[in-house]
Amino acid sequence: MASYILDKAYAITDEGGVDACKVLVQGTNAGEAKLPAAANAGAILGVTVHGQTLQGANVGVRKAGIARVVAAGPVGVGTAVNVAGTSGKVKAIDEVAGTKINCLGFAETAAAADGDVIEVFLSLHERTA
Repeated sequence: MASYILDKAYAITDEGGVDACKVLVQGTNAGEAKLPAAANAGAILGVTVHGQTLQGANVGVRKAGIARVVAAGPVGVGTAVNVAGTSGKVKAIDEVAGTKINCLGFAETAAAADGDVIEVFLSLHERTA
């Protein structure tokens, strides 16, 4: 059973809102969140705990603990993950040596394919590949 520590509400700036289990990054203003602009995005806020279809409305974001996240492909248990792209999915870290990595955390369960939902222990940090 997962233990959850901290969720916080953020206003969604994406037109059309966001789905559940997606990584969000800092929006333009304090209290705003949006989907990432690219893979390995920084300024990670956390993972949506539910969907929100309305732009400007609030969504719950898991900032600490264990979050359910959509994977963009295979991920092994214990693997470090980061943002896969603009969809808010995660991937196993695969950047080339010397690249700064914006790590979301570590997979608690495995994904076999794109679209699988995994549990990730949130451990936001930067490191170099």
